[in-house]
Amino acid sequence: MYFIDALSYRIFSKFIRSREDRYYQLQTKIRQAHILVPVDQYVSNAYLYSLFFGFVVGFLGLWISIRKIQNGDFSAIDQIADVLPKWMQPQTDILLTIVTVLFLILVTQKIVYYIYTSIPTVKASIRQSSIDRSIPHAITYLYALSRGGMNMLEIFRSLSMHVHIYGMAAEEFSYIVRDMEYLNCDLLTALKNASNRTPSDKFKDFIDGLISITSTGGDTTAFLKSKSDQYQSVAVREQKTFLDTLGVLAEVYISVFVVGPLFLITILVVLGLIGSGAIDVVYVVIYGIIPISTIIYLLILQVISGAHIKSPKLYITKKRLNVFEDVPTKQLSDDESESESKLFKRLEYYGIITRFVDIISHPLRTMRDNAKYSLVVSIPLGISYFVYIASIQGIVIGNIFPVHFDIGIISAIDDHIIISVFIMLIPFIIFYEMNVRRIRQIEDMLPEFLKRLASINEAGILLVDAIEMTAQSKIGILRYQIQRVSKDISWGSSTAAALTKLELRIRTDITTRIITLIVKASESTSDVRSVLNIAASDADVEKQLKNARSTEMFVYIFIVYVAFFVFLFIVYVLSAFFLPSIPSSAGDAVAGMPMIASFDIEEYTLLMFHAALIQGFCSGLVAGQMGSGSVLAGLKHSVIMVIFSYATFTILI
Repeated sequence: MYFIDALSYRIFSKFIRSREDRYYQLQTKIRQAHILVPVDQYVSNAYLYSLFFGFVVGFLGLWISIRKIQNGDFSAIDQIADVLPKWMQPQTDILLTIVTVLFLILVTQKIVYYIYTSIPTVKASIRQSSIDRSIPHAITYLYALSRGGMNMLEIFRSLSMHVHIYGMAAEEFSYIVRDMEYLNCDLLTALKNASNRTPSDKFKDFIDGLISITSTGGDTTAFLKSKSDQYQSVAVREQKTFLDTLGVLAEVYISVFVVGPLFLITILVVLGLIGSGAIDVVYVVIYGIIPISTIIYLLILQVISGAHIKSPKLYITKKRLNVFEDVPTKQLSDDESESESKLFKRLEYYGIITRFVDIISHPLRTMRDNAKYSLVVSIPLGISYFVYIASIQGIVIGNIFPVHFDIGIISAIDDHIIISVFIMLIPFIIFYEMNVRRIRQIEDMLPEFLKRLASINEAGILLVDAIEMTAQSKIGILRYQIQRVSKDISWGSSTAAALTKLELRIRTDITTRIITLIVKASESTSDVRSVLNIAASDADVEKQLKNARSTEMFVYIFIVYVAFFVFLFIVYVLSAFFLPSIPSSAGDAVAGMPMIASFDIEEYTLLMFHAALIQGFCSGLVAGQMGSGSVLAGLKHSVIMVIFSYATFTILI
């Protein structure tokens, strides 16, 4: 890559610098996207790549044109020659080739240049949405720490150490810390740089307000409190807009991705009956268009929502013990050093074996905490079942999906494929839903737990005693976990260490954020009650937003189910009543009826069956993404819809 960068810069840099005003907007986007390349270098690369791909496509066009001329394919050339002057007609093939090659080169260059120069804009847009989602929680963290009297640099440094929890907003603050600590900038200069660098209007508005407060000596804590309240109210309004957008997308899905394929299938089946060859298009619609369009729709939903249930990444660092480095020790020999190294390796192997034994000893707990472990068991079971059935029936696996479908083979193994898929997915769905339910219960009880801690602490009771008292009260699923925190403290752990262990056991987005806030803020202030109230307010707002989304999205999940059952009803009517009423050959045609082409009713019925299965599975994934913000949450809907489709075609037909 260094050679390409050097070559492109040597060729195009002077030309680009002479027109640098044209690339000011691109330079801004490159900076906002945090692409560590100067704008003249980036544009030089864009020119070089566009030229390279342009000439490659032009060469391919030249080669194809020459091959067509050599094969005597002059149909296009003859048509163009008729409109050219007579003196140009003998060179029509050469002129057409030159024009085609030049056109391909120019168009390819423009497309490649546009795509390459659009990458910073796309990355900046992604960063903007990530910052906007995480900034309310980041400002709440700043506000909680500011109540303890910490200076702004220390607050920013503390937040920048939790990028894995507070996301892109914390990363933006880390650049402020970098400017102050490594680039020798003062606070105001670092804040101005951050304001100019960020792609988020929200973050820019916050930084501009912070600059005004800092430069005039205002109350920073009061400013952070007002901004925290403001962004929480903004989050409520934005969710309302987001839900309205999802409503529009739900209507689009019903119209385009359910009704559209259903209409096409119905029309194409009728056309196939009169011998138009539309059966091939039916295959494309069922096995190609429906799955691919669903994937595209799911990607659009994920980009818009950007939120789903997942545990934040945990950064683990290893530290070498150095507290006794100043104590003189004897120099170890080579044999002793090698022996010590072997001991450390044995400790690492022991840790791996211990984790493995823990997984084997508690498989249900392991699969409950991470449902993906169930796939290690369910997928081999599903594959083994299918191979066993195939061997009993004498089916060769390689002949299941030939170029042209064998209707007999596919019909024979349909049931077993569905059962195999159920064996693979149902255990995962059970454990995934158990974990989601557990997370929901914990997050529902968290605000109540924090409020109780704050009220007990307000009465003059220490936080340690407040935790012990709260552990004896009724707080649902959290009671056992809080009791473990109380035991950890009674056994000598600090409150911060005990709460950190609690966060590691639960591992949800909200608990990680809230516990980190409590631990860090309690280290900087003795006003623990205020910190607990701030954390409770943040958790309560998050809970209300999730509950509001669940309530609103239930309607759209219901709409997806209704649309699927309409789809299932139509394909059932086609298979059970329409197709059997059509004569199977021209010899069976009834007098007065139009001539019907020969068709295989079993093939059409199988296609309708597969259409219902595929549409049901895809609709379930869409319902999960819309309702819970996760495709995995849609697997239970997919299984339900597939069961209805299977039952309809096996029992009623």
